Amino acid sequence: MITSTTNDFYLGRGAEAEWLGSIHLQDCACDALHDIASASTAGEFTTMVTAFLNEAESHHLGTVTYPGDLWPWPWPTSHGTDHVLAFDTDAVWTSMRGQPWFVRPGAFVAPVVDQSAVVFPHGRDSCGFTGIEAADTTSRRYGPLLGDTHNHDLHQLALRILTDLTVPAGPAPLRELAELRARLSPHLRYAITAHEPAVEIQIEVFGYRDGDPAAEATVQALSALPTLYGWADPDGWPPRFGVTVTIADDDRHLTHPVMADRRARAMLTTV
Repeated sequence: MITSTTNDFYLGRGAEAEWLGSIHLQDCACDALHDIASASTAGEFTTMVTAFLNEAESHHLGTVTYPGDLWPWPWPTSHGTDHVLAFDTDAVWTSMRGQPWFVRPGAFVAPVVDQSAVVFPHGRDSCGFTGIEAADTTSRRYGPLLGDTHNHDLHQLALRILTDLTVPAGPAPLRELAELRARLSPHLRYAITAHEPAVEIQIEVFGYRDGDPAAEATVQALSALPTLYGWADPDGWPPRFGVTVTIADDDRHLTHPVMADRRARAMLTTV
């Protein structure tokens, strides 16, 4: 499964960093990003970022935004961006959705006191999230599976979650998605309702006998979906969406006749 990613580039770190551009990539482009992360000078980094953005635009690899254009994301700072690369103090640093900086991919550097709060320049004065995205704060911590679902409506998001739960994983699934699926028995089946008035995804799980103690672990795993595909906000703002999880009893297929056929793996409805 190909997952698009959001990417920002900066010269320097902190509130006064210089924004060099952004791209919403439709594919990994891992080699190019790896090359940029190996830059050894500010000039080399800037040249490589500019060349990458120009080439990506000319080959239609994603949506490119250059300095001087409007900020491309609905979140007001790079705290919501999948990958942020910045050249600072003779090295390329990476932050993923506002998490602590690490120098060079894979080489984590424990944050010191002045790095404990990752700070980015403001890309916009207010949050562009509306509807299921609610209000925003820069203290929000975005979920690892938010990714290219940031512009989904509730029905699209429910379909994405249903796909992630039931379609065979690709050769290199995201670690967090692989961990979620590992907590769910492969024989389970799902009836999902996108309840738009309540801004809630309602999940009914089929495949357990009444009173099966393993069902509670499944409820707990699926209850984490708003954090995985949305955010946790220590300031108390509402989640991106709510979720309710119920375990179908032995006669529940009467409400969802299609699920009486055990070959039916999943269904999705919208209210």
